[in-house]
Amino acid sequence: MSKRSPAPKMASDEGLEAVADSGSSLRSGTLSRGLAIMDVLIPAGRALSLAEIAGEVDLDQSTTLRLLRALEEARQLIRVGDGKRYLASPKAMRPLPLMHPLEQLRREADPIIRELAAKVSKTVVLVAYLGTERVVVDIMQSAGSLSPYYSNWLQGPLHASGPGKALLLAMGPARRKALLGAAPYATYTSSTITSEAALQADLELAASRGYSLVRDEFYDGLSALSANFHSWDRRAVGCIALTGHSADFSDEAVDQMAAELLACARLMPLQVSSLNLLDQLSEAY
Repeated sequence: MSKRSPAPKMASDEGLEAVADSGSSLRSGTLSRGLAIMDVLIPAGRALSLAEIAGEVDLDQSTTLRLLRALEEARQLIRVGDGKRYLASPKAMRPLPLMHPLEQLRREADPIIRELAAKVSKTVVLVAYLGTERVVVDIMQSAGSLSPYYSNWLQGPLHASGPGKALLLAMGPARRKALLGAAPYATYTSSTITSEAALQADLELAASRGYSLVRDEFYDGLSALSANFHSWDRRAVGCIALTGHSADFSDEAVDQMAAELLACARLMPLQVSSLNLLDQLSEAY
């Protein structure tokens, strides 16, 4: 009887991956440079010249021009004016289809958060949870409210920011501990909660009242209230946050703002049908 050939070893897969990695190093370098250019173009409020883009990404102009041509061919940017200035393309600036769950959420929640901003005279931030990440869907301001800059991907510390604490409230203790890591947690101000026991007590208080409160914990002089909203299966899929100057967050003012905030959070599943789609998109924590 002839001997059966031995089964392929798992190491062969690792070898193939090593070859693929070495062969793609040049392409990945080009990709990272191209993405760096798009990171400059997308938030820009005007068309940029070759020299401006090259300066921002720290590349020579000939390399930058070659990358710009490739991005133009991929329809990620367009040339305007005399053809020597560059803008991110409509495809790059608005990549989501208009009926995407996040776009539907933004439209459907607009009247709710617009009214909330008018009532409390604070900046209102609508946040959706994508796994354990926080994405800003919309920002609403009223006359005299704070005008902070928000990227669409919130990176503030979980233990010291309004949406961060709200996300912690949405998950179980084991997942929460894994994300936070070991205490003491990073210090940002003299008010930052850095011990595990103190943070646990703070989150328990937040759970009992339905909202989290951050006072001067990430930035001195800035405070926030956050409340989760839920899909029909009662899973938290995002939060609404109010931000403003700490001087406006007295105990009495917090009570009044919290009442309005919680009322809006309760309205979300009743008036925003896209939460069911968001539930499928966001996945579990």
